[in-house]
Amino acid sequence: MSLELLKKELQYVSHKVYQKGYTQATGGNISVRIPGTDYVLIKRSGISLGEVSREDALIVNMDGEVVEGQGKPSKEIGFHLGIYKVRPDVNAVVHCHPNYSIGYACMGMELPLPTVTAQKLLGHVPVADVAPSGSKELAQHVTDVFMKYPDIKITLMKDHGVCSVGPTLEAAYNVVDLAEATAKQSFILSQLRVNEKSAVTQ
Repeated sequence: MSLELLKKELQYVSHKVYQKGYTQATGGNISVRIPGTDYVLIKRSGISLGEVSREDALIVNMDGEVVEGQGKPSKEIGFHLGIYKVRPDVNAVVHCHPNYSIGYACMGMELPLPTVTAQKLLGHVPVADVAPSGSKELAQHVTDVFMKYPDIKITLMKDHGVCSVGPTLEAAYNVVDLAEATAKQSFILSQLRVNEKSAVTQ
């Protein structure tokens, strides 16, 4: 895929994440490897995913230095690059803040997988330890999870959000979409179980 098409896809997926309510304000960040190079496209800092344009996609090297584009890269660039370094199979990273998934993340719970679809397509959704946004500690925690579990497609981030990966941006987005739907289904199921227990004891 050409560089211009990658920028267009980053813009498209950024808008989808925002439109689905999977992040708020200027939160969330998205990146993609540039095929055949040691460079990555990543959203610049301070811009809402809902307003990302192709000009907001910065080219950075694997040390996080901007080699093309105006502005600073996302403050979470550390775990994006960390994941690319430990998971050569990963070509795209989507980090955002979907509400139901955050509920489980704040509880420090791995995401329950009640449906056969979630079990097959997600497999295992662990939790990365908490650390301040943009910190080296957070970058290390998230990177460590993807290194410890080399087959996972997404992790919850305690008190923060989610980070998904895939061979393409669209694939990484689809993982977030399924994970958030699964989190909502899990919450509904937990409430039904509470109501069932309450009905039995009455």
